[in-house]
Amino acid sequence: MSVKIKVSYNTDQELAGVIRLLSPVLKDYKVSRNKEGRYKKAYAELDVKKC
Repeated sequence: MSVKIKVSYNTDQELAGVIRLLSPVLKDYKVSRNKEGRYKKAYAELDVKKC
């Protein structure tokens, strides 16, 4: 089973910090190509079995 979350961030350093924190349970993540709007977006999938 997996959990999907949406991450909103301003700088690439913020995204790197979130990815580092989620890395023990992170299965995969994808950065959105849409750069419009106030925040950039990324989508992460977490592996619940590792919890």
